[in-house]
Amino acid sequence: MDFIWINQDFSEQNELLFLFVITISIVWLSLVYFSYKKYGPKKTVMYFLPMIIAALFIESAGVAGGRYHYPGYIVYLSVFGGEVTSSNVREGVPLSIVVAWSANLILLLNIAKHVLLKIYHKRNYLQIFLISVFAGFFAVCLDLIEDPLAHYNNWWIWKDTIGGVKFFEVPLINFVGWFVLIFYMSMATLLIERSKFSENRKLLISITSISVTGVIIFITHGAIVRIFESIGFA
Repeated sequence: MDFIWINQDFSEQNELLFLFVITISIVWLSLVYFSYKKYGPKKTVMYFLPMIIAALFIESAGVAGGRYHYPGYIVYLSVFGGEVTSSNVREGVPLSIVVAWSANLILLLNIAKHVLLKIYHKRNYLQIFLISVFAGFFAVCLDLIEDPLAHYNNWWIWKDTIGGVKFFEVPLINFVGWFVLIFYMSMATLLIERSKFSENRKLLISITSISVTGVIIFITHGAIVRIFESIGFA
């Protein structure tokens, strides 16, 4: 079992996938550099690393569970190791997808802040909740474009065996998952960011709290899936 491996056949994939990976890399590096310059190294790690960890586990669970797979990328990661399935597909998540989730969080969270602060100015827990809701909503809006486009171009492929309501071949429950993930990660980030702890303690809490936040995300998403299954939506 391998935690990380290189796809030797990447050169055989289409140009659009290559451009997609390059775009993600440029955006991510630009955001990390911007955060480092504006907030410093500790806050930058706090903003990016927890989401990378959460994304790795959640994406690995989705791939290992047979819901979708990512063919043709360069570098793969997996907390479950690099097993090869019966269809000769690696059970792993591309590194570019994992880091893309951290770019999504920082972008969507800041957009949500910018929008909400125009209509609600009180710096309190309700503001944190509303910012997180807005960030989750903007995440769904983004994914309504991104996921069908990615599926059509085979950047990631949803399995045909997945039933329920679909939007351009993408299961409806996937968009719920986007909202849940961004909502909870935004809330955790804001709560830690606005706490009165020292920067060192904030950094430590942001990393260690992933275990709690991750459990909440899985429980919430699992409960919604059960509800959707009961009404035939999933």
